[in-house]
Amino acid sequence: TSFSILLCICPGPVQKMPPSQRRVLIIGGSFAGLCVARDLKNHFLVTIVDAKEFFEYTPGVLRAYVKPKHLDALTFTLYPVIEGRMGCKFIWGEVTELNGADRTATVMPMFADK
Repeated sequence: TSFSILLCICPGPVQKMPPSQRRVLIIGGSFAGLCVARDLKNHFLVTIVDAKEFFEYTPGVLRAYVKPKHLDALTFTLYPVIEGRMGCKFIWGEVTELNGADRTATVMPMFADK
């Protein structure tokens, strides 16, 4: 089952408004997505969608071949960090459609019936 999310694309400087009125959808939970979420979470209700359930510092993965115990320092599960520590919403899924005119996105959660 897929569903739609209302997007808020706001030009100009970020101003404080009631979070119930202003929402941002961030596609991707890697470096840029997490940094943008951190910067916007006090001004918007932030939702991050990522097709992976984990963050991975890819350049360091080769080191994990030599030192397998090092893998824990290179990866973490996104859900507890995004929802627990950052206070944002995380959806493990894929954005299948963006509609700029309606400011909506269609998201297909992982393990959903197609």
